[in-house]
Amino acid sequence: FPGYLVDAAVGQELQPLFISVDPKRDSPAVVKKYIAQYHPRLVGLTGPIDRIEKVCKAYRVYFSKPEDEDDTDYLVDHSIIMYLMDPEGQFVDFFGKNYSAEESANRIIAHIQKYRSAAATAATAKQ
Repeated sequence: FPGYLVDAAVGQELQPLFISVDPKRDSPAVVKKYIAQYHPRLVGLTGPIDRIEKVCKAYRVYFSKPEDEDDTDYLVDHSIIMYLMDPEGQFVDFFGKNYSAEESANRIIAHIQKYRSAAATAATAKQ
């Protein structure tokens, strides 16, 4: 996870989120334990399957669970994607498994610096 690299370069501006696609097994307590392995500010979300499906559709995230949900020992096939959103909630970039943590961090840092520069320019223009 590139969060530590980004924090070191630009401060703690990034708010990482994790959304589970398996609410049957991923209770809030399970998600909390899982995300603790990655970053101290990582927020874990779960909820009713209908809301998760809606979020996945909105962000074009694929997931598939086995039809037989009576068993608790199953695999969930899913996309592995990180999205970068700006402070206004607008999409900026996405990162798949094809990028290393360092490559992702460098791209995120560049986006943050670009955003900061544009914000500074806009603030100066208002004066």
